[in-house]
Amino acid sequence: MESMIEKIYDTYAEGKINSESIQKLAVEIETHKKQLKENLSKKQKKLLLRIEDEKELITEISNSVTFVAGFKMGLKIGYELCEE
Repeated sequence: MESMIEKIYDTYAEGKINSESIQKLAVEIETHKKQLKENLSKKQKKLLLRIEDEKELITEISNSVTFVAGFKMGLKIGYELCEE
């Protein structure tokens, strides 16, 4: 069963920042990946996909940990303010 914090994070993650500069970088990355893949063997392409998947997993875990830590900090601040 998902915890409440995980549910809130999932909602938060769906509204990711989509600034213009980030979108431009994403397009550049995709262009460079396509250029790179054109010169790779089948084995090298599989390796590149594994690297991309693992990097994405690291990013997801990092985002989740950061969100939970920030959420807990917010709760602690709210609790302290209620005590006053």
